[in-house]
Amino acid sequence: MRQPGSVQRGVRAMVVLATVLLQAGWVTPPTPPNARRGWPLYERLCLACHGARGDGRGPAAAYVWPAPRDLTRGDFKWQSTPAGAAARDDDLRATIMHGAPGTAMPAFPALDAAAIDDVIDVIRAFAPGDRPAASSIELGPPPPPAPARGAAIWRARGCATCHGEAGDGRATSAALREPAYDLTVGLRRPRGPGGDAYRAAAAMSIAAGLAGTAMPSYAGTIDRGEIWALADHVVAIGPAHDPPTGRANLPALPAAAIALDRQAPIETATWPGARDDADAAVFGAAVAAQGEPPAALAPAQASLHAQQCARCHIQQFRAWSTSVHRGAASPGVLAQTEFGMAAGDRAGCLRCHAPLAEQAISANPDLRAESVSCAGCHVRNWVRHGPPNVAPSLLPITGYPLIISSLYERADFCLPCHQLPPRTAVAGKPLLDTYREWLTGPYAPRGVQCQHCHMASRDHSVLGIHDPATVRQAIALTARATRLAGHVTATAALTNVGAGHAFPTTATPAVWLSIRLLDARGQPIAGASDRRRIGRDVAFDGAWHERADSRIAPGATFAVARDWVGGRVGDAVTARIVVEVQPDAYYERIYAQALARKLAPAQRALYEQAAARAAGSHYIVEQRDVAIP
Repeated sequence: MRQPGSVQRGVRAMVVLATVLLQAGWVTPPTPPNARRGWPLYERLCLACHGARGDGRGPAAAYVWPAPRDLTRGDFKWQSTPAGAAARDDDLRATIMHGAPGTAMPAFPALDAAAIDDVIDVIRAFAPGDRPAASSIELGPPPPPAPARGAAIWRARGCATCHGEAGDGRATSAALREPAYDLTVGLRRPRGPGGDAYRAAAAMSIAAGLAGTAMPSYAGTIDRGEIWALADHVVAIGPAHDPPTGRANLPALPAAAIALDRQAPIETATWPGARDDADAAVFGAAVAAQGEPPAALAPAQASLHAQQCARCHIQQFRAWSTSVHRGAASPGVLAQTEFGMAAGDRAGCLRCHAPLAEQAISANPDLRAESVSCAGCHVRNWVRHGPPNVAPSLLPITGYPLIISSLYERADFCLPCHQLPPRTAVAGKPLLDTYREWLTGPYAPRGVQCQHCHMASRDHSVLGIHDPATVRQAIALTARATRLAGHVTATAALTNVGAGHAFPTTATPAVWLSIRLLDARGQPIAGASDRRRIGRDVAFDGAWHERADSRIAPGATFAVARDWVGGRVGDAVTARIVVEVQPDAYYERIYAQALARKLAPAQRALYEQAAARAAGSHYIVEQRDVAIP
């Protein structure tokens, strides 16, 4: 028999030989993950959490819990092979197809078999296999359920040591790095729908264990009958209904994620991926001063003003000129940042509202007024950064400095200014939570990014809550009215059919859904009306408070139903349903509070201008008259 030492020497010799062959060019090195056919899919669907290196340090990692898996380790929790063996492609395929209930890992329903295989190829490339291949553990046909026997085995085998007597994860004596799963809320192992799939998943978790955790493999330790019986006990203590696969809409961040960010704070208004990643060059930190432009640049290229960019990018310039980005350094922002605000707070505000270092200088008011301009997103150290697939209509210029990055086509490009860190959470949700709402909703696993809706065809208008047409695309209104025995009942329901985040997403807007009964002359009937606010209502009195959150998650519905009787209700012939949008409702309140104080004349003028603009932004997105039979 070969001795262990000789085996180790043999392995080292093989490694040395492989290195020599690679250096000599006699062996082709493995294709890196980002050169494989599945990379564009991985980049669009997986990179946000698992990172460009597959190390679990993607830009979204701080906003999901449990933490994303480090793919470079080659450990996959939900495998069907014996401990120490490599997971099979079918194990990875099940995770991608079905997701992992109770975790941030969603199902990916839009992927066909070939696409899933391409993504698996990328995942494998992060951790080249050095583990033995193995067949799946064979559990045989499931016997008749035996939960009582399983409960006895649970006690005899000491399962409660980690999982607790009730299976709720409250260990009786085990010292675990992280709590064992709470089996009363369901299994995380990926699986298809149905009770049989749940039972089989429980049996396989017991048999194979969970790689990278304290859960051992029991295959070969106990017989198949005991494994199935234990699975039956797990089913018995689990939820009455199988929990939905993937992530819930509008979830609160767990306290552990908030505490982690307080210990190692994420810098606000920055891209939170790995610091040494190429994508961090754009928004990985505050935008540094550009310095003196290189002599090789033409005069138009050596300018940070948007009108110079318009020489070649006229369509983008025209669209941007009317955008909210163009007006981000608004009178309301300037009224706060230019009058006594602490330097650190001022820099934090301007990092999103006017991101260029040169815009913060008082000698450059014209440049600051351009707000989120072309250079703010695309120029770093006088080098242009932009998306792939540049339009062929743009004539190439010799020596034009340009770095192509797919970041410009991913939602995490928008993250720095449209998401606040976990530590800012109020009622478990960061005050600005748009990116996480998208990440935890149904659009992310389908590959639909922010840019698909807000910059369609690379349009730089960046339309949102201030644009009635965009809001109409996001909602669907249904309404009805009935009359019975002197009662008039009216219902109105608003469904989020087109927004990939909550509607409305931030705490700034208020959407009002109202019902009013009208008589034959179209006049309102006194006392026969109702009006409900849709939005996140927050207030600050030295600390933040959430007073209500009635926003509509993607695919969800907000409904109002009222019944009136007596008085002139019998004269009602029409129920008028109105959806009104106040895009800057929160700021209207802030501006009014500011104007009630003593202010410098210049600051008061800015606040008055801001208040007028905010009040003038109200609009009715839909009005419908419903006949009352």
